[in-house]
Amino acid sequence: MKILLVSSSVLPYPGGSSVIVEQLAQNFSRHELLVLGSAPLLGRQYLERPSDMPAFLSFPCEFSLWGRGHRYFKWLLRYQFKPLVQRVEQLVRENDIDYIIGVYPNDFFCHAACRAAQNLKIPFSSYFHNTYVENTNITDPKAQDIQDEIFSQSEHIFVMSKGMQRFYEEKYQLAKFVPLVHTFDVYPPDASLSGLPGVDKEVYQLVAIGNFNESNIEATRRFLRAIENNQRYELNVYTHVPPMLLRQRGLDTSSFHLRGFVKPEEVHNVLQQYDICVLTHGFTGGYGEVEYRTIFPTRTIPMLLSGKPILAHSPPNSFLNDFISENRCASLVDEASESSIIATLDHLSGSLEQQEQLVQAARKTAEQFYGPNVVQTLKEKLA
Repeated sequence: MKILLVSSSVLPYPGGSSVIVEQLAQNFSRHELLVLGSAPLLGRQYLERPSDMPAFLSFPCEFSLWGRGHRYFKWLLRYQFKPLVQRVEQLVRENDIDYIIGVYPNDFFCHAACRAAQNLKIPFSSYFHNTYVENTNITDPKAQDIQDEIFSQSEHIFVMSKGMQRFYEEKYQLAKFVPLVHTFDVYPPDASLSGLPGVDKEVYQLVAIGNFNESNIEATRRFLRAIENNQRYELNVYTHVPPMLLRQRGLDTSSFHLRGFVKPEEVHNVLQQYDICVLTHGFTGGYGEVEYRTIFPTRTIPMLLSGKPILAHSPPNSFLNDFISENRCASLVDEASESSIIATLDHLSGSLEQQEQLVQAARKTAEQFYGPNVVQTLKEKLA
């Protein structure tokens, strides 16, 4: 079987979905998978990949101003839908494709993949990294019709977590929702781990990574307020979001060390420079309530593998909370309280036993995301 994976987000375009697609593709051979992603109309960037990895092809359709403001030009995509469908069909014919998978959170690419599969009468499945019509950011009046078509056409509807699976099964009463979790390909060697922070440091260096947007910005602001007057803790942030946008989103960039973007393959070594990983997950914000219940942050996996204790600030009744509580892999603050954040940090930094327990549990928990195992399950489903 050869699969065509159609996803707007692919590296070097930053973001969680790009990382998910890249890590998934690393577990397929060049003869098993072909990836079609989006690209800017101008100034395209290319990523060098190993020759035995699946090929990544691009469909130039995005317009932006210096890499920003894509959403303001989204209306231009309506003129690109038919050409994208035709491009998918062309790749199917030229590469002996047996199966198409369309990835959301880009409805344009996922819908085009679905339509091409319909036209060619070949099997199709969808892969939802986020909820679609339930997200309050979605204002397209055709969104429900698009989702209905994708759901109807999908042999399987892969989702990012068991939390998403539970929500979708309860709401839509369909038996085709299947968790397909984030993956990693190689366990970091023990020699790469810099060790636990210990309990006798005057200042603990904290680290947070990822895209700071509506999914986590509210919790991140609260975390910064909690530590801003505490001399024991300093936060270091790695993100592709520029300082101006971070300030617009309510973060005081003078209250932490902004380190810029870190490539996915460099994240592990970067985390070794710090004492405690910080994982923030929004309690409220511009997304729908369902989105906050079901999001599972991509950055969780490198943190689990880092050999560093994790502090998670995440809302109750979310899948992330259930996951952390079940696996006991992070110190959890699940109330919107600055004092609780500091109390939990103080306990974590003052207990070597807790640090050891969390790191051991995190390493064990990471086994659930080991790429070869996840992809083998996917192949069996599609076969």
